[in-house]
Amino acid sequence: MFNKIVTYVKEAREELKKVTWPDRDEVTSFTMVVIVSVIVVSLFLWLVDSALMSLVKKVIG
Repeated sequence: MFNKIVTYVKEAREELKKVTWPDRDEVTSFTMVVIVSVIVVSLFLWLVDSALMSLVKKVIG
């Protein structure tokens, strides 16, 4: 059991050496894309919700 854990950790470390990690500019760029996307989707959902709520209010009352 212990040998399997040690082997797993060694192999995981070897695989992590092969990874190309993003630099600071890429991380910043991707973060901005995510933030803008979340804002756009949030605004869209808010508009749809407001329109549907208005429609429901007109139908009910």
